[in-house]
Amino acid sequence: MSLVPNSASNFTTSHKHEVDEFLTMFEAYLEDLLQLLDSPVRSLARKTVLSGGKRIRPLLCFHSSDGKKNNLDNLLKAASVLELVHVATLVHDDILDNASIRRNQKTIHTHIGDHNAILLGDALFSFALEIATDFPSNFFCRIVSQATRKTCSGEIHQTFSRGDYSIDQNQYFGFIKAKTGELFRASCQAGAYISNHSSDKVVTFGEFGASLGLIYQIFDDMLDSFGDSNSSSKSLGTDFDTGKVTLPILLLMQDADEFDRLTLSSILKTKGFPSDRTLIFDLFCKYDILEKCKFTLMSNFEHSKSIAESFQDEAIFTRLSFLLLNFEQKLNDLSMLKTRNFLAV
Repeated sequence: MSLVPNSASNFTTSHKHEVDEFLTMFEAYLEDLLQLLDSPVRSLARKTVLSGGKRIRPLLCFHSSDGKKNNLDNLLKAASVLELVHVATLVHDDILDNASIRRNQKTIHTHIGDHNAILLGDALFSFALEIATDFPSNFFCRIVSQATRKTCSGEIHQTFSRGDYSIDQNQYFGFIKAKTGELFRASCQAGAYISNHSSDKVVTFGEFGASLGLIYQIFDDMLDSFGDSNSSSKSLGTDFDTGKVTLPILLLMQDADEFDRLTLSSILKTKGFPSDRTLIFDLFCKYDILEKCKFTLMSNFEHSKSIAESFQDEAIFTRLSFLLLNFEQKLNDLSMLKTRNFLAV
């Protein structure tokens, strides 16, 4: 049974062409925008920004708007700013995680080196904020700047927490809300702001976006531990290898008995040995960690649904329901996850 209302399915049927049209215009707008960059940053930015991606943040911006044509230019501009900030964070994240694959391609730092990749990420950040100043009000620039700051703060918090498996779920949710949820929040706020929604509604749109960001990051954590490296478009296991605290390991540390917890702690300090990774796989099975992760994810999905339902406007609810439908499809993919992936070498 679907968790989202039939209105979302109807929206999919009657307005999918509108979404496709927006994405087509967005890609063209973004490509033109990158021509404003200085050489040689321009060619590197094109290689990185135009290499594909789900364009989730532009879609959040679009579906949080009213879809009116007279707002289209500002909507495309705002969506481009948010995507540029996002890509900049990915460039830096891949260096921090020593990830070699992104979107089925070699990561940019493997081509141009860490030093140049850091500078590229910085250039994308600054370019995004420069474009944000084009809006007549400073509201959009402020929410993007705040989201960028909080995203970096969340990443720093997570980096400082590497190898510290004593943190609790509240701390974990705190830094993933910042590192992922804040750009989702800003994306939804931007669409609502451009469509001239009331300030109260802009705030609620932001809460909806932040809740989706939490779902997305939990799913990403699960994919790192349980996904299939043969079908994934990114490097898996990098969180584990770099000591990042993710939900599967956090739940395992929380639920394991004292003996298993001490064994796990010893393994996490050394990593790398195939026999040890197989033991983690056994512990995941023993404590039913995959199912517990799914339960946490579904609980957060229900929270997002409740925020969407708080809007009295049927048109708004329908557009947000479409986003929930897309995320529900992602949740359905959980049935394909297995307890054995990179951990079971």
